[in-house]
Order: sequence, then C-alpha cells, then structure tokens
Amino acid sequence: MNHAATRQHPRLPLRMPVFCESPAVPGYRTVGLTQNVSRGGLVLEVPQPLVPGTPTSLLLLTGDRNARAEAVVVWRAEDPPSRMGLKFTALAGGDLATWERVLVLQAGPTPRASVRLPIALEVTCRVAPDTRVTGRAENLSEGGLLLFLGHALLPATQLTVEIPPWFTLPAVEADLEVLWNRSVAEREGVAHGLRFRSDDIGKELFLIGALLRQLVDADAAPPGGQEEKSPREP
Repeated sequence: MNHAATRQHPRLPLRMPVFCESPAVPGYRTVGLTQNVSRGGLVLEVPQPLVPGTPTSLLLLTGDRNARAEAVVVWRAEDPPSRMGLKFTALAGGDLATWERVLVLQAGPTPRASVRLPIALEVTCRVAPDTRVTGRAENLSEGGLLLFLGHALLPATQLTVEIPPWFTLPAVEADLEVLWNRSVAEREGVAHGLRFRSDDIGKELFLIGALLRQLVDADAAPPGGQEEKSPREP
C-alpha cells in the first residue's frame, strides 16, 4: 500500500517512546519507538506488530507530560524493524493539547530527533578495568542519557551503566560513552552527557527497562495531560 498517498496529515520524524496494549489481545503489552508522528496517528516500531484492524490503547511519553490515546492498527510491516501504522480513534481534551504541542515543536525550526524523558534512577557504572561508581540518571532518550556522578569522567571514557532490579523487573545494562561533563550550580555531583555505543538488543532492553520503571507512576497520573509526578525511584 502507498501510505503516503492516503495520508490526511503531514508526518513529522520523531523518536518517542510509546506504551501500547490492546483490549482485543489479552496479555499484549509492549513499548515501542515512533518513526514519525502526525495529528492523526503515528508509526511505531515494536517487537511484535498487531494485525490491521486491532484496537489499541496508547500512553504517549512526550517528555514533561504524557498523553493517552485510543488507536487502531491500519497496517503492519514485519521486515526489520517491525512496525505498525496507528490511526487515532480517541484523543481529546488535555491529551490532544499535549500532543499538539509536540507537533508544533516538530514542525518548527528546531525539531527534536528524539524525546528526552525525565527520570530518576540510581545506577551503577563500571569503568575499565575494575572501577565501580554510583550515580543518578536524570533524563533518557534513544541517543543516551544525562548522568550525575560524584566526580568527573573525561570525555571519551567508555563505561557500562547498570540499572538494578526493581520489583519484578530484572537488572538491565548498556555500554555508553562520555560526551561531555560539567558542574551544575546548586547541584551535587558532576553532570555527564552519555551516548549509547551500540544500537542493539542491549540498548533496546536498557531503554525498555528504564521506561517500565516509570509505568506505575505514568498509569497512576490523572487523565487529561496533567503535570506528571516525578518518576518513582527504584
């Protein structure tokens, strides 16, 4: 199908996490990343796409605020990366206003490549050959994360960041590299900008593990795009 020929709304590139479940498929609950977004829907990369016609419930992690939407699967593609096209069937009120803010930004002069999500996770960093330091991750994106440590690591330092187990969630880890460091006024520790060193299953599991730790608080947030609480610490 030529999806471009049937679109009613312009598609805007953006990598944004989305929690997806389906009332029609018991036990189906997954997290994916958008390839592009529009006022009418989005294209979502997921491990297992649903068949066209399947209804879904979405939690859109837009950054400072989340939005909820109902959608239906319009098409799917199973060649890597597997993905599905979703058309919104219900998105209104504060959720619609939150979504439209995303679209305005992406259509403007300074669009984002990916959404940065505020998090609050205590992590352990392993630096070769056998150094271990603890730190606090404070935002996350598909490209990397912001990490506060007790002392500065030089740019180009390679390290493994581990998020410990949390309730029923196992520990997850990923290999990252320091891009920059700087002191932040009135904050303890040194801020570090890290990027993922590889784009593989380890990175995917790390992202999913970190995002799932926000799910309880995200699900408990009031409807209508209200201001989110700080994510729960592990």
